[in-house]
This record gives sequence, structure tokens and C-alpha cells, in this order.
Amino acid sequence: MSDDQPQPRADEEAAAGPLRGIRVIELGQYISGPYASKLLADLGADVIKVEAPEGDPMRRWEGNGTMSPQFAAYNRGKRGVTLDLKSAEGLDDLLELARTADVLIENFRPGVAARLGFGPDVLHDLNPRLITCSITGFGGGGPYAKRPAYDTVISAVGAMYSQVVPADTLRPLGPAFSDLLSGLSASQAVLAALHARSERGEAGEGEHLEVSMVGSLIDFLTEAASTFLETGQVAGPDSRPRRAQAYACVGSDGKAFVIHMSVPEKFWTGLVAVLGAPELASDSRFDTREGRVHNYDALDAELKAITERMPRQHWLDALAAADIPHGPLNTVADLFDDPQVASMGLVEEITGHDGTPLRVPAPSTIFHRSGRPALHAAPGLGADNERVLSERTPA
Repeated sequence: MSDDQPQPRADEEAAAGPLRGIRVIELGQYISGPYASKLLADLGADVIKVEAPEGDPMRRWEGNGTMSPQFAAYNRGKRGVTLDLKSAEGLDDLLELARTADVLIENFRPGVAARLGFGPDVLHDLNPRLITCSITGFGGGGPYAKRPAYDTVISAVGAMYSQVVPADTLRPLGPAFSDLLSGLSASQAVLAALHARSERGEAGEGEHLEVSMVGSLIDFLTEAASTFLETGQVAGPDSRPRRAQAYACVGSDGKAFVIHMSVPEKFWTGLVAVLGAPELASDSRFDTREGRVHNYDALDAELKAITERMPRQHWLDALAAADIPHGPLNTVADLFDDPQVASMGLVEEITGHDGTPLRVPAPSTIFHRSGRPALHAAPGLGADNERVLSERTPA
């Protein structure tokens, strides 16, 4: 096989995955809950997504009446069931499913699950080994707790936007930070709870987990938060790039790339050589790391003025030869054509819910022993009602 061909993944063959035998009930909408359980499904868990009869609102985001690509992304690998949880029959079906489950994840507002009859205390009495996980915007208490919690609101309150949005832009930017990070935090917490339960043996009980979107952001912004609490310094969008000595440049062909010099002085001296600009090394503004941090904007302008003289590939080749940290600034359209990404087998083709071929990002972690299960598309609305509801009898 030539070096430029995609290399086979170690877990290429369909495998059970490390979470084989773990059943997860997901009562999630939009992103945070569905993303948490999608991560568990990728690891081999049997995830049963429970939706209201009208379905998760994200199903209809594209207005095509079937399944939006956003829903498909966050709900692959699951089985789908519809239940009316406001009815006695629907609640009974859910409780029977919970008897057979290891984990139940929900992202309702605080108190909603208990009001509908399946709060953590009820579920624990029903199934002491069950691990329940509630994802909320602001946690279970406090003045904001019962407010509607969407990513834009949480990303503003949790200071994420202050780290990525320039002061002169003042508009929400980027992916759904708080949704995704709280989903990631929830999946991590579930895995820890499963381990703790297994350590307690056959009689091991589950526990209730609370994950907040705003708390997940603060945990993610640990550097900025800790620095402020210790020194009073307030980080902004350019604080980390300035400290890390990271720069974005553009070649003469209009294509962008980044350079990261960090601490080792060899990267600075190597960059000066690559650029053919010895005058930068002798410039008193830039001859020390502290000077480059302090005069970040001036150096940024100097680098851009030089790199715009030659096309991007010229600089990428030269930077690679000099072993300077760098990379093309890819768009999503560029990403899967990048030779490194293409070599890693991070895209797979599966059969979509309507029978058509569908290319999807593959899980990035390789389990060399247990492997991972084959990927499956997100389920149609209520597609697995008959089969799942017939499996309610506990093993």
C-alpha cells in the first residue's frame, strides 16, 4: 500500500466495543443529551433514544420533514422509540425500560423529570444499579436555574464568547460550545460512575450525576479562570495566542496557515531563517520571548507582510523542512482532503435511515483490543418501538 493511501484502522472490522452490554436510555433533545449518548454509542453501548411522538425538534431543522443532518450527526448508532411521557402508558413503558438499563441521560429543565414521574429517586428505587445523569443549563438551583438554557445564552454567561469573540464583533460565533462540552462532560461522568459501580461488585449501586452547561464551560476555561482567580488578569480572545506565540498568516494565493512558536527559542530563530528576515532577529522589539509577547500585534503585521509575497505551499514546505510547528488553516471543505486527515481513516460510509449512502466522521479513538462497533445511522422516528418495547423484561 502506498504512503498516500488511507491506512487501515486497527479496529477496521466491526467489533463489539468496550461498552458492549451497557444499555443507555436517552431522554434528550437538541445537542447536549444526544451528544453525550452518541459518544457512548460509539463505544458500543446500546443506546435507546426516547422521543415524544412528534420527535426531537432537531429532526426538522432543515424543513424537509424527515431528518436534518444535524439530528443525524448527534444521534447515530442509537435505536429509536416514541413514548408519550405525559400519559400513564408512556410513563409505564419508560419505567419498564429503566428496569433493564444501566444508564439514563436526560436534559430537561430542573425538576421536570421528577414532575413527570421519573426523577432519580423513583428510578433508583426501581433499579438500584441504574446511573442517572441530568444535564441542565445552570445546575439545579440558583437564580438562573429554571431559565431556558440554549448554547448562545450559556456561552455568553459562562464567558466562552469573551474568549473567542473580538470586542468589535459582538455577535455569537462558532460551534455549540456549551452543548458539546456538557455532553462530553456527561459521557465522562457516566464512564466514571460505571467504573465505580463495577468496583462495588454485584451489589454495586448506581448514582445520580448532575452536569451543568455553564459548569462545563468554566471547567474547560480552566486556564483563563484560574489565572483570573490567582492574579486578577482578565483573558480575552488574543490572550492565549499572544502567550503561546501563535500567528495566522496568508500566502500570496490568499490561502491561510498558522505558526505556533511557543517557548523554545529554536522555533523563533528557525522562523526568521525560513522567512529570510534576519532584521527581525535583531529588532529590539522581538529579540526576546517577552518582547514578542508584548509586541504581538507589531510582529503579527511583520509576518503577514512577508508571507504574502509567496504562495502558502512555499511556506508550508519551508516550515516543515525547518521543523517549525505549523499547519494550513483548513475549512471544513478542506478538512477531509488534507493528506494527514485522509491517511487516518476518519471518514466512513454507512447506510442512511432512508437507505442512501452517507459519509460520516468516524470515532477518533482506536481500541486495539476491544475495537469498536460498526457505525449505524440515526434512527427514524419510532423505528424500533416494537422491538425495544418487547425487550422490557429484565434479564
